[in-house]
Amino acid sequence: MVSAQIIPKLNILTNNTFTLRELAFITSYLASGNASQAVRDAGYKSKAPDKYGSALLARDGIRKEISAQIEAREQAKIAKPTEILQFYSSVMRGEILDQFGIEASLDTRIKAANELAKHQIEIPMKLQQKSNDNIGSITLNFIPRNEE
Repeated sequence: MVSAQIIPKLNILTNNTFTLRELAFITSYLASGNASQAVRDAGYKSKAPDKYGSALLARDGIRKEISAQIEAREQAKIAKPTEILQFYSSVMRGEILDQFGIEASLDTRIKAANELAKHQIEIPMKLQQKSNDNIGSITLNFIPRNEE
């Protein structure tokens, strides 16, 4: 029987359905990277856990789910634009302390404010310009002369 402590709340990222043991195998494999250990942790009764682990990893659904989980973990390591802007805002406000527990200098806070201004003012203006159809066009207005 699969132990309840082995099966954490794993968000399934693919359209596959898995048994509880397969979920436990995926979870354990992601934690250890060892298929034989994952087979044992998932509660499979196998005399050759290394072969059974290889067979599980060869299944299309399990392989795709493990790849999707690894990709999701890698993507979570990358800072999102909102997170970056929140960091700049915190530095600008003096909420972030350096390694000595000292507030950021005025110069650093101004640099953070400039970075925020770039993202808040310049980038939306660039996007607005890209969406404008008549960039670079010249409009000529002919005004008739009053010849007397």
